[in-house]
Amino acid sequence: MNPIVSWHLTCALSLLLASSLAGCGADAPDPIVAGDPWLNSREATDVEVEPVPSSTYYPVPAGRLLEAEQILAHTAISQISPSEAEYFAGHPVEMPDVTRPFLIRGLYRSERSFFVRIVGDALWVGSHDDPADRAPLQRQPLVLIMEEVPERVYVTAGR
Repeated sequence: MNPIVSWHLTCALSLLLASSLAGCGADAPDPIVAGDPWLNSREATDVEVEPVPSSTYYPVPAGRLLEAEQILAHTAISQISPSEAEYFAGHPVEMPDVTRPFLIRGLYRSERSFFVRIVGDALWVGSHDDPADRAPLQRQPLVLIMEEVPERVYVTAGR
């Protein structure tokens, strides 16, 4: 076989294999590593933890992930308009007059299920993954409807 053709076939097969292992797709997020800026573990403290009602946050659907990730590329939280909140939630969102919509960062491993809590003067977004789960981290932006949101945001996976 011609060496140039062989080299092109090798490259094509390598790309094909890498795409299939990464779960290739137009809207599929890339797996991330522990050093990714979205991961921001909170310090263990004895500060009061207050749960945020699950009816006030929604995962962004797959078809809108890349857009939401772009908005959150350089910040853990971004205020958005009510119409953007419904767009990114993928359905109508109830917003009492005193609330504001935000996009926030979230991470998960296997369980695409989240909790949001107020921890002292910070917001904590975590997934319900088993702490021993070693699956690759996946980004998952969330729409959050709240009155006020702390400036500091912790993002974890596996509690």
